[in-house]
Amino acid sequence: MSKQVYKRYLRLVTQWPKDQHKNPSRDLAVYLGKQVEAAFAKDAPTLNASLCEKKLNSLEQILSNKWADAYPHNYKSGSFGLTLEQVEQLTSDTSRKQLGLAPKKGILKSLFSFLPISSNRSYSTVSSHSLLSSRMGAVVAVLRGCSTKEGEGEDKRLPDPGGGRTSSMYRASAMEERGANGKEAFKKATEAKVAVVFTGQKTEALPGKPKTDAWYALYRAHNARKAAICYLEENEEEKKRITSILHEAGVTEMEEILVKESALPEIEKYTGLKGMPIVFIKGCPVGDESAVRSVVEGGRLSEWVKDHEYDLIVIGGGSGGLAAAKEAASLGWKVACLDFVKPSPLGTSWGLGGTCVNVGCIPKKLMHQSALLGHSINDARSFGWKLPPKAEIVHDWKILKQNVQDHIGSLNWGYRVALREKTVNYVNGYGVFTGTHEISATDKKGKVTKLTADRFLLATGLRPRYPEIPGAKEYCVTSDDLFSLPYSPGKTLCVGASYVSLECAGFLKGMGYDVSVMVRSILLRGFDQDIAERIRKQMADDGIKFVSSVPTRVEELEPRTKESAGRLKVYFNLKKEDGTEEETSEEFNTVLIAIGRDAVTADLGLNLPGVRMDKNGKIVGRRTEQSFTCPYVYAVGDVLSGCPELTPVAIHAGRALMRRLKGKMELTDYDAIPTTVFTPLEYGCCGLSEEAAIARFGKEDVIVYHNVFLPLEYTVPDRKEKEHCYLKLVCRASDHDRILGFHILCPSAGEVTQGFGIALKLNAKKEDFDTLIGIHPTVAENFTTLTLVKKEGDEELKATGC
Repeated sequence: MSKQVYKRYLRLVTQWPKDQHKNPSRDLAVYLGKQVEAAFAKDAPTLNASLCEKKLNSLEQILSNKWADAYPHNYKSGSFGLTLEQVEQLTSDTSRKQLGLAPKKGILKSLFSFLPISSNRSYSTVSSHSLLSSRMGAVVAVLRGCSTKEGEGEDKRLPDPGGGRTSSMYRASAMEERGANGKEAFKKATEAKVAVVFTGQKTEALPGKPKTDAWYALYRAHNARKAAICYLEENEEEKKRITSILHEAGVTEMEEILVKESALPEIEKYTGLKGMPIVFIKGCPVGDESAVRSVVEGGRLSEWVKDHEYDLIVIGGGSGGLAAAKEAASLGWKVACLDFVKPSPLGTSWGLGGTCVNVGCIPKKLMHQSALLGHSINDARSFGWKLPPKAEIVHDWKILKQNVQDHIGSLNWGYRVALREKTVNYVNGYGVFTGTHEISATDKKGKVTKLTADRFLLATGLRPRYPEIPGAKEYCVTSDDLFSLPYSPGKTLCVGASYVSLECAGFLKGMGYDVSVMVRSILLRGFDQDIAERIRKQMADDGIKFVSSVPTRVEELEPRTKESAGRLKVYFNLKKEDGTEEETSEEFNTVLIAIGRDAVTADLGLNLPGVRMDKNGKIVGRRTEQSFTCPYVYAVGDVLSGCPELTPVAIHAGRALMRRLKGKMELTDYDAIPTTVFTPLEYGCCGLSEEAAIARFGKEDVIVYHNVFLPLEYTVPDRKEKEHCYLKLVCRASDHDRILGFHILCPSAGEVTQGFGIALKLNAKKEDFDTLIGIHPTVAENFTTLTLVKKEGDEELKATGC
């Protein structure tokens, strides 16, 4: 490799313009990396001088074209996970001393500004240290100044073609003036895919080991090939014992990372473990000496440290699993994603994408929209539209069902294509642990495929729960079945007080069906009960009947067919005025069970890796999505105990987890998550309910600002829903009225809530809402004019116009 090639490379690096944008996607380094990966295979053999020159030609061509201006380097966010502050720390005089370099700000500044740091090499190596670029597939050998003669480390600088940025760049011509060390440098450089060799002044080794900050310690630990240990100086003896334990177990390759004491809180936060030292095996935090002994004595370590077929196996092809699989693959891992849907008792199954796409959020929202359009048709006459008589305007369930299923089918196909594009191996088989690191996947034909991996992610979601009564599984449907019923559901009973039950009841009523809701006690347990009761009143006002009871048995009177729902008789008990109960019954065409959902994990073989589950079958894990009892098993989404059962939560958690396991300090914030219940009048909320706020902070410390309001679009058609629109802010008095909870019942509440959700993430106070100027006329502007404080015994609020 010629000196001219080096010079061209250094000039190229320094020509990358500074960023004027804050969008990470407008990052020249990211764009260059993708282009280089496209031009050169990741697994290409060692590059010779000729091939290296071709690579530089490609880089120069990319830099010289229009993309150089369109994608300037992003110094704000940093490339590949490095922030500007981290880059500055790496290029500081202190860091250079730790590398054995003179206190000059030279080539490291340019290199570290676009390359990530790999911890797979130790700084204690005198001759070289390799930096691995996971995006560009490049290895940059940075050689220390360890010259044998004075003056050989002379700072020979390149000419400055562009605004002073090259003034700190070293010439590569000095590398052949270094005798044996120079030859060694040249050898290492030619063995690397891309190399930069530079000289520096001779320095003496610093006494003791350098201490590391949290972010760099975690990066090195998560990316260690076999094992790593983060420890404080006071943990030296325990570190030696742990090293001995691992050596006896056959783990001889371990990176030792001495961290600053000030780094402990952040390391504890992002690992979910307390205290030091913390051992990592293949990037997964295990814990201290006792945790390591537990893994060794349990016989899991020997298999764990072996080489496996995959870096990660994801079990579950729902929203969270797909997001995690694609993110992991984009970060360089070899990933397999397993997904298999066991049919419901009624025989319903679906494609790749999980509950949300197939039998949850997507079809629910589309059918909710169908019902809203029915109301809008009625409103249209008041707004001047001439329509056929109401008797001639009918809803066709079969057309709706077919169009919804066609859309879902397109999404299923899109997910399969996305996995293929990300090089994720999609396996349509039911995965079960048959070893501590082995999964056996059985497809619909009974064929078994065995796969092994270093780590596993469970993202299997939940399935509907059935009541233990005669006829429930034989004759009733759940949300797994409703959206693909080939026939009109007819008169429907929705059993349960969950949001699924209320949402389905709402859109079925909006389509013109006779709907009843059978509930045992309160609606929407866990949500704000003031709002829940208002939803009950609005739905009852809309003609939905509420029955305070539970079914005791279901009998079939007329079997269902592909064209007809059939007839069912539901038995239940009603309380009489004297307090006694009397059994009664009613006929329905369809009975929808929506009493909750359970994890289906009992048959996954989780006893083999030793994964603990709660009574509902959910994975018991840390705040970091890691299993408490098996450090290489993680879980995201509904199957993780204590996790909000929301699709966006699973998606965010899956992506964030993968980035953290590659060394980025990132956690999913499970607090103040905005959500919406798509009842006829939508309910949007974020943060604490009024009841939860009082339970946590006390009644005297909670102030509720509230009011009713009248949406303008409801005035002309005189919609009944206008009497039920309501909003409130739950605030903490002792914290300057910081907003604890945001709640609104109105049309399009989901859109309103998503926008205001950021305010709660930023700890907004009531005065922030007061000083915000509203958009008129909108329902959202009512949050900017709230003055009424909720008090016991207040009269019913009355809505007024502008």
